[in-house]
Amino acid sequence: MRWQAFATARLRSRDAAGFTLLELTLVLLILAVVLGIVVPRLRDTDRARLESEVRKLAVTLRYLRQAAILNGRTYRLNYGIDDGRYWVTSADGDDSLGSFQPDSEIMRPVVLSSPVGFSDLVLPDTIGMVQEGSGFTDFYPDGWVDLTLLHLDNGQESYTLFVDSLTGHVSIAAGYHELPSL
Repeated sequence: MRWQAFATARLRSRDAAGFTLLELTLVLLILAVVLGIVVPRLRDTDRARLESEVRKLAVTLRYLRQAAILNGRTYRLNYGIDDGRYWVTSADGDDSLGSFQPDSEIMRPVVLSSPVGFSDLVLPDTIGMVQEGSGFTDFYPDGWVDLTLLHLDNGQESYTLFVDSLTGHVSIAAGYHELPSL
């Protein structure tokens, strides 16, 4: 009697131990879908870097406007077009014509990660288009911001950041866009 119970239990465990062809096919299908989504994103690190740098710069632009209002100071975000970096300087009060001093308390200088760089900077109210050298955006204590259009690229793709002078709103758009007609 014991022998029969042991043999029956062994047969049942042998039947339950394997996977059906349907189960194996379903697991392979799920793995293929997941890999199909993840692998292309892993290969496109240049695009991810570009998007990350654009988002960081947009946050910096928003932050500086708020800091200027809260601190009652004029801040200037300086752009090194050639070397792909940006940094903050400040002037006391709302003296935008005074001397600007580096302000590492607000933000340390940032170098864009390679291969991301500035294509150009458009400041229609002050100096126009800057394609080399440096330029800047001023943030005033009353909430006003220099009208600014920034283009960043990675050699293959580009993004445009637009800073509205009245509201300080920062818009991000994929691709290279001209200044909207106002």
